[in-house]
Amino acid sequence: MSMGLMVAAMKLRVGNPLRKLVLIKLADNASDVGECWPSYQHIADQCEISKRSVMNHITALCEAGLLRKEIRKGGPKGNSSNVYFLTLDGGGAPPAPGVVQKIHPGSAAGSPPSESPAPGGSAAVAPRISNSLEPVMEPVIEPIAPPAPAEVAPVQSRGLVLVVDRTDTPRVEIPADMPGPKDQTCKTFKIWANYAMAYRKRYGTWPVWNAKVGGQLGQLVSRLGADVAHHVAAHFLKTSDAAVLRKCHSLNELLANAESYHTQWVTGQRINGTTARQMERTEANLSAAEQAAQLVLARRQAGERNEYL
Repeated sequence: MSMGLMVAAMKLRVGNPLRKLVLIKLADNASDVGECWPSYQHIADQCEISKRSVMNHITALCEAGLLRKEIRKGGPKGNSSNVYFLTLDGGGAPPAPGVVQKIHPGSAAGSPPSESPAPGGSAAVAPRISNSLEPVMEPVIEPIAPPAPAEVAPVQSRGLVLVVDRTDTPRVEIPADMPGPKDQTCKTFKIWANYAMAYRKRYGTWPVWNAKVGGQLGQLVSRLGADVAHHVAAHFLKTSDAAVLRKCHSLNELLANAESYHTQWVTGQRINGTTARQMERTEANLSAAEQAAQLVLARRQAGERNEYL
């Protein structure tokens, strides 16, 4: 086990919590030069994942330049095993894709000619060449700055003009049959016009206008601000969550979760039940991988030796 490689693996971002756990397990088995030969099944048992997942993650680590895999032929029955070389220190370039290097028994330092490698084996010190490190960065959702509020243009000969959502979208004419306020100085004019136009675009009909609707829109403007409330109202009509669709994008839903929809508009995200569950599972997997990695590192720092060393 190499403490240097363990620490380096802990600091790397590979874009997947289980892939990072596999990398840490390989570092746990590796010698100071990064050589080890644990079997797929041994890694799967230690990481509590399937053998197929281990194979996929190792392939991804090789493609990322963090790992080099060689096939070693040997033994009386001609059995073969994989030898791994961790390349976390930015050494030489990895071999060309698709090239498999054969290593005969006795050619690797510290490997007796007649011995077959143990399933969770770790290598002795051997002069190996490291590969270059190409960090894999996790995708990060960067919040985008909210666009500048769009002002409604003055009355023209053909009718009022409105921006439905973002400032770079086409301006459209407000039909004369749109219910609700027509006075542009009205507090609820912009938010109602954007909501009503987006509503008709989605459902093919105008939403209901009454005193209750006017009061709800006034509350939305007070909570979100006059400069952004109309953008959030139009963005709300793009939501495809099942609960919202069953209520035909009711203003009750928008008013109940106004701040949440404001955040979705600012970040450009549309969160529904499915995406929320996916985010929850991703966070749980990442937390489990980090806890397992910290436990392995703590045991090694306490002096507990690897059973294969």
